[in-house]
Amino acid sequence: MDRALPASVTRKARAKRVAGIAAVILVLLFGTCALRSIITPTVDGSRISTSIAELGSVEATVSASGVVVPEFEQLITSPVSSTIEQVFIRPGDTVKTGEQILRLNKELLDISLKKLQDELEIQKNKKEQLTLKLERTEIELKSAYEIKDLQTKFVQSQYDRVKHLYDIGGATEEDLDRAALNVQIARSELQQLAKQIDNQQASLRADLKGLDLEISIQANRVGEVERQLQLAETRAGLDGVVTWVNDNIGQTVAPGDALARVADLGSFRIEARISDAHAAKLVVGGPVKVRIGNGDFRGHISSVQPSVQEGVISFLVQLDQKSDPALRPNLRTDVYVITSCRDSVVRVENGPFYTGTVDQEVFVVRGDHAVRRIVNIGASNFDWVEIDGDIVPGDEVIISDMRDYRHMDEVEIE
Repeated sequence: MDRALPASVTRKARAKRVAGIAAVILVLLFGTCALRSIITPTVDGSRISTSIAELGSVEATVSASGVVVPEFEQLITSPVSSTIEQVFIRPGDTVKTGEQILRLNKELLDISLKKLQDELEIQKNKKEQLTLKLERTEIELKSAYEIKDLQTKFVQSQYDRVKHLYDIGGATEEDLDRAALNVQIARSELQQLAKQIDNQQASLRADLKGLDLEISIQANRVGEVERQLQLAETRAGLDGVVTWVNDNIGQTVAPGDALARVADLGSFRIEARISDAHAAKLVVGGPVKVRIGNGDFRGHISSVQPSVQEGVISFLVQLDQKSDPALRPNLRTDVYVITSCRDSVVRVENGPFYTGTVDQEVFVVRGDHAVRRIVNIGASNFDWVEIDGDIVPGDEVIISDMRDYRHMDEVEIE
């Protein structure tokens, strides 16, 4: 029958096993460190991109999206309720100022115009009659006044004769008083007639002025319908390209309904959109850079929409070069709102190495090795990144993603 081993023997055996395992672990750790000190990690030189550090300016920007639109676009609307009768120009066709795009049915407008013109002629005829009446009345009143004036003078002469007779004793005082009364009555009647003439002339002239006003109002109505008839022909108001036209023949349109759009392709602007997180950086007049293909266009913010829709703010960009051949309607663009600019700083091209943090590791090429440097990142944009640290102009900086080697002080380049 087997006997159990003493506890001291068991403890000694366990201690030997633990010591053996610890020795193996230590050997592995020392071996790993030795291998790491002997073997330098490598990176394929053909798979990395580099940029030569240089002195220059860096504009800090925030990115937005934009679309090229014509700076001037005419929206042609229906002047009246009507129907589309004929379309002459299709979308994409060029037009000249005054060229007809489509035509509306003008039958109701023609009837309305004829009615207004007849009413205007009636009012003009009334004016002619009133003018003749005024002239006739003035002649009649003038004749009546002249007659009354002669009568007054005759009565005055009779008074003078009676006064002379009275002075020599040939007439009584009663005769003199009667003659004086006749003079007073004649003069009063003359004054009354003069006031009547003034009042009647003023009344007729007021009637004539009121009729002139009615004629002017009626003429404006006629002119408005004539203008509507011209607008019903839907002619282009500028040289350009028809971007859209309502070509549904026979469709009824109401006043204000859109009929066509004509764009001037001689100048353009940018309609841009950006996250509302950057709302405080949108300032009217602020500088903007627009990238189209490989070219950059400078401009400024001309207006900012006050409302936010689904977390996005819209704004307009006025370009310094708004008639460049590279500009095309509805062309999508990258828009960079410039928030600040730093001059005479060390910069490298932007690339995957930039993680967006302020301090980070970069690798500088030294012969066939890349050496790690800790730098501070300043201003940045789509093209350039400002680097502040142990980097000088002329250093070749790796701008590829080197995150897998950031714990290494040095990497060999194959």
